[in-house]
Amino acid sequence: MPSCWSKRYESTELLEKYFKLAEDTTKEVRNSTEHELNISYGSSERTKYDIYGTNLPKNAPIFLFIHGGYWKEFSKDLSGLVVPNLIAHGIKVVVGGYDLCPNVRLTEIINQIKLLTEKILTMARLSGSQCVWIGGHSAGAHLAAALIHDQNWLDLIASHGLLTLLKGLVLIGGIYAIEPLLGTSLKDCLNLSPDEIKSYTFAPFNESDVTEDNFIALRDLKVIVTVGECDSPIFIEESRRYSRRLIKLVDNVEFLFLRGIDHFDIIENLTNKEYHLSKVLIKNLTTRN
Repeated sequence: MPSCWSKRYESTELLEKYFKLAEDTTKEVRNSTEHELNISYGSSERTKYDIYGTNLPKNAPIFLFIHGGYWKEFSKDLSGLVVPNLIAHGIKVVVGGYDLCPNVRLTEIINQIKLLTEKILTMARLSGSQCVWIGGHSAGAHLAAALIHDQNWLDLIASHGLLTLLKGLVLIGGIYAIEPLLGTSLKDCLNLSPDEIKSYTFAPFNESDVTEDNFIALRDLKVIVTVGECDSPIFIEESRRYSRRLIKLVDNVEFLFLRGIDHFDIIENLTNKEYHLSKVLIKNLTTRN
């Protein structure tokens, strides 16, 4: 578990501090930022999203953030850490929610994220925004990555004139191989089928097993893969392995290895404008293509 590898606190204390900071920051953001909460994109209670920066220009860049939590916990209502620094630089932030395991299967969650992405890309087109980035943390990075591994879905949004608005993904401390999770306490909750394990493993251990025969490489899309030095070693290895695969899938891949950073302050530090990942995000979202 990533919380076991931090050098700042022991696991339980780290998680308690992270949840408290996430809760307090989200409350502060909602008190100080123009926003709209709980916009439905699906039929369930959790398939809703929040928009921060509703007072920004209609054509402002948009950053869609997908929270983590091993697909079984956490919430958009605790995801305000990504908001204030981006808003200050004229970037609208959308934070998405989704249903959790074991109430739904991983396949359903991924389908929900695709639907959410279509909604946000459509919103961007209608508002005149020409730049949408999608970011995810931990399991949220996996959900963001899933978008570019479904050729049928990519073809669908391309046919609607939406794909060109998607400029990049930033995958933060992500999970890209499913099989290691089967030996953990997550196994029963996730209840993954063999097909799900195969379909949603994006960085298999044996890289020679990967074929891209049916995939059309994406042009004009950048993917940033980032992980902290103090994250779980298997997360670090998966991030490196997935970055190598991405070189075959998109035109522009950047791998960021953040020294002294763990699985949680990689997100916490986004409130700091001097933090390297903050600068990278702002530069990419505000640079006109």
